[in-house]
Amino acid sequence: MRLYSIDSAYNPWKKLTQLMEDENLQMCGEDQPEVPFLYRDVLSLLLIQILTMPQPLHKEHFTCIIKVLFTLLYIQALVALSVKGSIDDRTTWMNSGAMKKNMSNAKTSHEALLSHVISELSKGKVYDQEEAEDLSMDSNSAWCPHSIETYLQQFCLPFLRITSLLQHHLFGGDLPSCQEDEEFTVLANCLGLLPSSFQSSHQFSSASCLDWPVPAFDIISQWCSELVSFADKHPKQVKVLSLQESKWDLPRLLQLPENYNTIFQYYHRKSCSVCTKVPKDPAVCLVCGTFVCLKGLCCKQQSYCECVLHSQNCGAGTGIFLLINASVIIIIRGHRFCLWGSVYLDAHGEEDRDLRRGKPLYMCKERYKVLEHQWISHTFDHINKRWGPHYNGL
Repeated sequence: MRLYSIDSAYNPWKKLTQLMEDENLQMCGEDQPEVPFLYRDVLSLLLIQILTMPQPLHKEHFTCIIKVLFTLLYIQALVALSVKGSIDDRTTWMNSGAMKKNMSNAKTSHEALLSHVISELSKGKVYDQEEAEDLSMDSNSAWCPHSIETYLQQFCLPFLRITSLLQHHLFGGDLPSCQEDEEFTVLANCLGLLPSSFQSSHQFSSASCLDWPVPAFDIISQWCSELVSFADKHPKQVKVLSLQESKWDLPRLLQLPENYNTIFQYYHRKSCSVCTKVPKDPAVCLVCGTFVCLKGLCCKQQSYCECVLHSQNCGAGTGIFLLINASVIIIIRGHRFCLWGSVYLDAHGEEDRDLRRGKPLYMCKERYKVLEHQWISHTFDHINKRWGPHYNGL
């Protein structure tokens, strides 16, 4: 396992803020192949830098890290945009942006930066594969300056949202509120990315948030050279990896079958993976799907029965378990537990606890959504009233 430190040769900060000679790049590649920087997850890099910085972390240092990582994220967005575009689009972007490279504001112009990215990546096999219909825009819709700016902002927004939450957690202060069309500028201003000369009355460009620690075109060439080398070895994967856009979904509980009999038949005589015996009271964790022995002394460790121990390992003290022989769900919260009820009902909408009536039971999606919402929103303590101590015996 690699240990990152401020002076470590593996610390990503060097490649983010320093221009490296070709010999040094080759030595790093021979030591152990690295993921190209333009494929690196920027949020992971953010956590690495925060954890390796001297503590307590000062806000000005946090802002500096955000500014440097935003430059990498922005170039990743330009690479993805160039891959999405057609051959004609890339030719147009490269020619139009080349004329702006010599301007004073070239390093904060997405046209000049995009032109340089395309020029550098064209040296390898990044664009050699045949155009796939699903990777490019519809032929009837052309890229315009507005659509390009919208794409770049949408690409960067998840990073801005998460870093704003992290900044709030680390340093306090109020989280900004805004309209949807103002979200990028408000979050960028909250994180200190907006230039001091920014005026809301002027037309906004996301590239104006860039603050390069080294000459922009030189560091872009360095990052692109890594991608070109990767494309030479893996030409079929380079486009797919360049278009991996983050889509964040809420956590979800297990997707249960419609008919309860399916669950019962599968788990009723199933052996426990710990004690290899068939549990008297089997249960299933609805968070991760682990099969456990409820109240089983056979799986007891350090005076903790298996369900309690699993709730600590899986949910930091919170566990949601479906009792197979009873069709009910129990919630464990720290030293307490409660019976939540059942998400499986009969044809009349009634529960059959302990399966005494033997009626067919079917999934009630509304109840399961309520359970999932309480879990996501951490409201078990406020909504469920009948709590009792479990004495580590579940």
